[in-house]
Amino acid sequence: MLTDLTLTEFLKKLGSKAPAPGGGSSAALAASLGANLLSMVCQLTAGKAGYEDYWDECRREDTEIAEAAERLRRLINEDTEAFNELMASFKLPKESPEEKTARRDEIQRCTRRATEVPLETARLCRSLLTKAPRLALIGNKNAISDIGVGALLLTAGLNGALLNVQINLGGLKDEGLVRELKNTVKNLQEGVSTDLNAAMTKVHERL
Repeated sequence: MLTDLTLTEFLKKLGSKAPAPGGGSSAALAASLGANLLSMVCQLTAGKAGYEDYWDECRREDTEIAEAAERLRRLINEDTEAFNELMASFKLPKESPEEKTARRDEIQRCTRRATEVPLETARLCRSLLTKAPRLALIGNKNAISDIGVGALLLTAGLNGALLNVQINLGGLKDEGLVRELKNTVKNLQEGVSTDLNAAMTKVHERL
């Protein structure tokens, strides 16, 4: 599993000629880093003198953020697994009519899976990014730069994940599903710059 590798091993694999891990796993990794930074700031705020009014709020937020961060960690592996399954489906036999049908169905199943994984990454990023402006307002000032870095990483993770959704749409034959996914991508993109700018504005004010 990718997440069992050392950082050096992961980066070497990422920078090799192997097609996976690639952008999808990298997007999930960026998002996981961003989520964990938000979690860290919550923990550095809760229980800290001077932030008593926000202790309970930060503890509640940390519980949800930590859960999302763990899911994003698993998505690093799942994205590469989905890609490898898709590549394997193209190598299935296609001699008989039955084999051709089975191969076509498997390609569609795997393509859909390769779309669903980064879509989940994007959804988690979008949800977490909405928390960044508030945390930039109430979080421990000594860790305020970490909120900014976290928000930037979540934005990168979201945009990267959506690119991986979009690149797989061309392989889907279900036109209704494609339209639905395109709408989902559009909806997930809405308000991203607003949330990011709001968080970064507050970060810079408190630096």
